[in-house]
Amino acid sequence: MKPTLIFLHGGPGFKDYLKPFFSGLTDKFNCVFFDQLQGPEVRIENLLSQLDEIVTKIPGEKILLGHSWGGILAIEYTALLPESVSGLVLIGTGLNSQHWNDEYQNELKRQGMEDASLEKIFLTPDELKVGIPFLVGVDRTFSEPTFNSLKIGYLDHFDVTPRLAKLEMPILNIYGELDLRFPAAIAKTFKNYNKNIVDFEIPGAGHFPFLLDHPRFQIYKILEDSFF
Repeated sequence: MKPTLIFLHGGPGFKDYLKPFFSGLTDKFNCVFFDQLQGPEVRIENLLSQLDEIVTKIPGEKILLGHSWGGILAIEYTALLPESVSGLVLIGTGLNSQHWNDEYQNELKRQGMEDASLEKIFLTPDELKVGIPFLVGVDRTFSEPTFNSLKIGYLDHFDVTPRLAKLEMPILNIYGELDLRFPAAIAKTFKNYNKNIVDFEIPGAGHFPFLLDHPRFQIYKILEDSFF
């Protein structure tokens, strides 16, 4: 039986955008793409419950893969029900709201990008050539009420470092070398909290390191080598 990868997209407030990029892994993994609830009353507890309904229905080995906000959600779920999953993959995520925001603002200042457009923050120059339609498509799915509910109720004050520290399963930490939104300097601190974490820096990649073919295939290889 093939292991199952359960994909948790970022946001919060968006719909899944990972399927077009990771469906190429279906020869090695069963791939499940988790579309998170939207609405003005959504709380993190609702998302964890929704995710658990999916996880418990899937037989065999299950690995959570979370991008950005999805990585935070994956840590919360795995810490709550560690026996339910056998591996965790984090891509371009953060662990603590204050540390993340401080480092993000500092990185923008270091690069003189305080007034940069969101496109230039989220995409590298190479990714900009193909990434604008992707960002526009993702933005069309955005639910501001969902975002605001989770921002006030969770995002403004989250800290998952104590929960990450307790996890005993294999953890992959994949991040883009040129990510501005969740700077690589943040990702490089994760191993301070858990010795099981294995870091993978994707050269030249930004916050969406799977947008371009070469870095995406690097991520494919990392996943295949790590879980086979």
